[in-house]
Amino acid sequence: MSLKTSWPLLLTLLILSLVPSKQGCADKLTYLVISHQAEPFQIVNQKVDQNVPVHQGIISDIVYASLKESDVEVTTLTYPFKRFILMMAPQHTPRWISYGSPAWLTTHGEEAQNRRLSKNKLFDVSHVLVTKKDSAFTVNRVDDLFGKTIITLKGFTYPGLDRYIKAGLIFKVEVNSHESALKAVETGRGIGFVAMKTRALYTIRDTELNRNDFTLVDFAKVIAPYPIHLSFSDAVPEKLIEQVDQQVLQLKQSHRIDEIIRSYIGE
Repeated sequence: MSLKTSWPLLLTLLILSLVPSKQGCADKLTYLVISHQAEPFQIVNQKVDQNVPVHQGIISDIVYASLKESDVEVTTLTYPFKRFILMMAPQHTPRWISYGSPAWLTTHGEEAQNRRLSKNKLFDVSHVLVTKKDSAFTVNRVDDLFGKTIITLKGFTYPGLDRYIKAGLIFKVEVNSHESALKAVETGRGIGFVAMKTRALYTIRDTELNRNDFTLVDFAKVIAPYPIHLSFSDAVPEKLIEQVDQQVLQLKQSHRIDEIIRSYIGE
């Protein structure tokens, strides 16, 4: 092959070498997960291999499904709740995806988790007061709880309750997990455990407790139902958020999100 005829080939090879590969130009995201307090939204299962955690849960399944058809390279990192919030700072994790709610915007440091939310909500959550089965306690308004002790999770925000707890009108016993909270209900450490209905049902099922041993008292008059969204750091490109939002919309329209929820709570 002469030098003259080889120049076009060489030029083509040079151009191709300068074009970034699909893998090299892939967007990168860190999926932030809360360890041991966010079930069934985020479940870290190490039963298969103690050294390789398996990430499951309603939010995790939705995150992975919404990014499945994209070129995004996802790294999943798990932290206790307080460090989870800390790691959302730009100097620690510039580009992350997780979940949040406009109802959680507070002055307690959770602004980053709830500031930049997906356009399409994933689903709505409602709250219940989990009591013993023989309890006749009902909640018609928040002052029904004045002077009473409720069971809550450490570090969590409770819209509609926090200001009354801070004012000393409602007392609380804090525990580290949903399972510990249900045990506290059984031993009478409080009148009941304030929980998302989804989480309460999942924990009862997962720990093989008897559902008939508990009463789920409607709590909507104290904490109104509110939406859960995916959340993003400020550094995530808007175009990528729009792509994820579109995938979320398709998951909702196909009822895939409903199927995911039912697979964890059995309803």
